[in-house]
Amino acid sequence: MAPQKPAYPLPQVRVPPPGPKSRALMAREQRLLYSAWSAGKTVPFILQRKAGWLLEDVDGNRYLDMVTGWASTPLGAGYRPVLQAAVDALWESGGVECVSYITDYHVLALAEKLVALAPSNLTRVAPDTTGTEAVEAALRLARAATGRYFVITFHGSFHGGNYAAGTAGPTSPDVGRGLREYVHGFIHVPYPTCYRCPFGQTYPECGLTCLRYIEDVVLRYEVDPEQIAGVLFEPIQGENGVQIPPDEWMQGLHALARKYGWMLIDDEVQTGLGRTGKMWAIEHWPGVDVDLMPLAKSLSGGALPIAAVLGTEAVMTADDEIYLGGTFAWQPAACAAALAGLEALERERVLDNVAELERIAREVMLPWRTRYALVGDVRIKGTYIAVEFVRDRARKTPAPEEAAAIHRRAVAKGLVAIYEWEIWWIRLLPALNMPPELFRHGLALLEEAIAEVEREAA
Repeated sequence: MAPQKPAYPLPQVRVPPPGPKSRALMAREQRLLYSAWSAGKTVPFILQRKAGWLLEDVDGNRYLDMVTGWASTPLGAGYRPVLQAAVDALWESGGVECVSYITDYHVLALAEKLVALAPSNLTRVAPDTTGTEAVEAALRLARAATGRYFVITFHGSFHGGNYAAGTAGPTSPDVGRGLREYVHGFIHVPYPTCYRCPFGQTYPECGLTCLRYIEDVVLRYEVDPEQIAGVLFEPIQGENGVQIPPDEWMQGLHALARKYGWMLIDDEVQTGLGRTGKMWAIEHWPGVDVDLMPLAKSLSGGALPIAAVLGTEAVMTADDEIYLGGTFAWQPAACAAALAGLEALERERVLDNVAELERIAREVMLPWRTRYALVGDVRIKGTYIAVEFVRDRARKTPAPEEAAAIHRRAVAKGLVAIYEWEIWWIRLLPALNMPPELFRHGLALLEEAIAEVEREAA
């Protein structure tokens, strides 16, 4: 039986991208912005507007949005309760206020809501503006609370683009280029990327070599444990292709941190607030408690930039002379929008929809691993989804050119997901409230693109 046609506007590409208007604007883009801005760009059009679950380019093409502002529009574009709350607060507050000097009441309402939703041991909030800044704030808080210098981080993680955050997260050498020379204090260790184990082993027979490496190698040869302030980690790595660690690894990391008195800094900038099917990704591992939790992206509700760090009472009261945030941190309108978004997550039972989207993703996508020779692995946790492409399944030879071709073909069909230059996976970050039949339609477009590229390469 053919799938039922979605009762929503569908993507429609009338002019092969980039259309003439996009080409003209892309030429201006290359001329006006710094050169690295355009280098390696993979989306071949200029955006005109977005609404709900669709993007529209300047040439009138419509695309299904599986990027959602890099997970920053969790309820789809133009979600009215969030935008209206922001507009109302803008008028009420008169615009911009430095709330670290003159506290606006919206700050307190949002902080109370976050603490109510947070894991029970996280009782205080540090306001900030972006995910990068929130990570850097968490690092400062951990070092201040412990009086220690070093922080353990993981290969393949991404924590931001400024000096400390960019150095902490080595997704690739170019991220840290021009940073690592000047910023020190990070110890990088392997993450459990089980499909491509850095030690060439297979889980669970490996005995979690990547975790034992910390004690067996780092603590023996590099640094004493009492010099380490904490461990900064993504509970599921995003930019590295949705790498989901084994349960035993997360529990072991928690035990190791508690053994040596290290702060656990759980970077939920991209995974937090429903993305993985739980309010917080760390909830997938019961009994694992953390000391600091940077947030951003979905916290905005899709309206205005905002970020935060949740922390324990002990960490957040250890030093009363740390300056965090800045002029634009927690503007009244951003707080009001964020609060409206959090309320919508509960009111509309959005996590139930995430569970249904995950069910569909598993039903549709997991068979691709045997159906298509190009598909090496499919990784799914809630609406955190990645497809990894290979040229040789036995050798797991990366297929960046094929991945790029699949991305281009998908865009031409009306699906925009996340593909970055020279990588060999495509990520899907649908809105948490995307209608299931529309989500299924998007997966069908991606599968068509995979099948066509594989057939042409044969």
